[in-house]
Amino acid sequence: TTTEEVDAEEGEISCADEGICYLTGTYTEDLVLTADVDWVLRGGVFIGDDVNPATLTIEAGTTIYGESATDGMLVIRRNAQIIAEGTADAPITMTSSKAEGSRARGDWGGLIINGNAPLNACADSEETICEAYGEGGTGWYGGNDAADSSGVLNYVVVEFAGTLISPDNELNGIAFQGVGAGTEVDFIQVHLNADDGVEFYGGTVSAKHVLVTGAGDDSVDWTDGWQGNAQFVVVQQYDDNGDNGIEADNNGEANDADPMSEPTLANVTLIGSPDSEDSDIGMLLREGTGAHIVNSMILGFNDACLDIDHDATWSNIDSGDTVTRFDLRPASTRCPCRQGS
Repeated sequence: TTTEEVDAEEGEISCADEGICYLTGTYTEDLVLTADVDWVLRGGVFIGDDVNPATLTIEAGTTIYGESATDGMLVIRRNAQIIAEGTADAPITMTSSKAEGSRARGDWGGLIINGNAPLNACADSEETICEAYGEGGTGWYGGNDAADSSGVLNYVVVEFAGTLISPDNELNGIAFQGVGAGTEVDFIQVHLNADDGVEFYGGTVSAKHVLVTGAGDDSVDWTDGWQGNAQFVVVQQYDDNGDNGIEADNNGEANDADPMSEPTLANVTLIGSPDSEDSDIGMLLREGTGAHIVNSMILGFNDACLDIDHDATWSNIDSGDTVTRFDLRPASTRCPCRQGS
């Protein structure tokens, strides 16, 4: 594939008298969302045309609503940026357009960021630059710029997202798709997402202070060659739903694909829900992923704290590409430690 300028409906803003503004379409010019207005994502809202720069700036304290009736979602395309700098006292919140008390997982799409950093999703291709197309029509991502910057996420909450597009096509709370190391991610929360909470599709982006609560599937997921870092990660499953605390892959079609998924994680706490039949494995390492994981705690999962699957993943342990140092809490918290094959 080659990068081409996207031909899409030009973005529009329509505002009502009660201080509500609706965003639709594709914005190719810089856009600022202020905290004195309630902003509604009507359908897929895209920043940038995949080629030319465009910046979305979101003020601290701003609330953005994903319109449930139109599966609203926010997509930052390659070569565009999001500057979302909330504060501890005035976080930026992205939530459901439904009334408080009636909101639920999957009410809207979520936040998707596409970057130009490397992937391994093209293991069987002769392409010199690997690109992939995101789930739910979220656009192209990937490239050869490991230092690429998609902007800043500070004190950002994404809740009640994860629209089901089809049985095998569901959006994550925050999807980092080929996002580069120049992107700053610190203090983010994904709450009650229908699918995975935070997922890394390749790329080199790092994240600190990550909180995922009540995810309907895996809380943290990575695949296709993610090589960033994550520190101070907390996962809390709820009793009604959830799967793995972390589900980690390299490449399902070619376990030894390069660049290999090999993040470094530190100060991770994964808390399962032992009273839930859906709470599965604390940390599942498979399909050839590497990882360096230290100073971490796993407890409360019903199947296993740590499960290592596939020969290529075990080879990474033998070679030193995977290092783990955990506090594994078994027995009383229903978290036996199992190693798969």
